[in-house]
Amino acid sequence: GGTESILLAVKTARDHYRKIRPEIKLPEMILPTTAHAAFHKAAHYFDVQVVPVPVDDNTFRVDPDKVAKAVTHNTILLVGSAPSYAHGVVDPIEELGQIALKNNLLLHVDACMGGFLLPYLKRLGEAIPTFDFSVDGVTSISMDLHKYAYCPKGASLVLYRNRELRKS
Repeated sequence: GGTESILLAVKTARDHYRKIRPEIKLPEMILPTTAHAAFHKAAHYFDVQVVPVPVDDNTFRVDPDKVAKAVTHNTILLVGSAPSYAHGVVDPIEELGQIALKNNLLLHVDACMGGFLLPYLKRLGEAIPTFDFSVDGVTSISMDLHKYAYCPKGASLVLYRNRELRKS
């Protein structure tokens, strides 16, 4: 399910940076405090350090400025949710994409809850922030098909921007 797709996205980031930046011995991923618990599980399994960033007290969205300040030479992955499981809000993915591009980082969007539903809401005229591969900097997206796509429980996927990442 969604946990596995998130695990695979973190493993991909770790393996990708092992190839392109082997000097990183303690890889880090920056994620909002509202990110799914599966990211912490992935961090444990794949020896990636979690760098939690607080969310805004009113909107529950991660603050891009705080994310940018948390980036170090060990950062390999940024994370945003579309939407977050607990609060149902979409993180500022476009701003996170710019931070990822500026720092040559991967950006994973956890769209397990909204990946199937949000595009339909947008087609119906709802103001849905952009969160997909149309955002420069987004390198992977997880999506649970069992939530809204009438698939059996546990059907989830992870999509990668390109073949190079998919092979990592």
